Amino acid sequence: MKALFPLLLLLPSLLLTACSIEPYFMGGLKPAVMKDMNTFCMSMFDNHSTQPTIGMLMTTALSDALQRDGTYRMAPRSKADFEIGGEVKSITREARLTDPEDSYLSTEVGINVLVSYTVKDLRTGKVILTREAEGHGSYFTAADTVQSALESALSNAARTAADTITTDLTTL
Repeated sequence: MKALFPLLLLLPSLLLTACSIEPYFMGGLKPAVMKDMNTFCMSMFDNHSTQPTIGMLMTTALSDALQRDGTYRMAPRSKADFEIGGEVKSITREARLTDPEDSYLSTEVGINVLVSYTVKDLRTGKVILTREAEGHGSYFTAADTVQSALESALSNAARTAADTITTDLTTL
């Protein structure tokens, strides 16, 4: 009987807690033009920049961001409600920090990626959204790590652009 007493004391609080549990939904609100859409497929982002891997990075980053958000589920094209794709329009660099001894030498470089994207309703074949998004990253120019740092900055810029697009598709 002594072993049951602590459980009996907890029972009312468990019942009260169970009554107040609300269902949890992943993701946000959908734009009005996409309110009845639940599944998506991706097409590869075209690349109009000088960085050969950015189209693939952008496609992967957006696919991952949409799946993480949970508002839409990924599906094969034949079963998807909409298709999303786009193009990397440009990549620009800017000096963020310069060497104190040589103002022409950048020690930190910012990367800005500009993408445009379209959402196509696969049931009607019509493009329902066309927008632009930007992503940002930066890297330091230490002599032995520039290439890997650049790739990391490009990946980060693609992810931030993908997060912006995901927010556009889940909060409008």
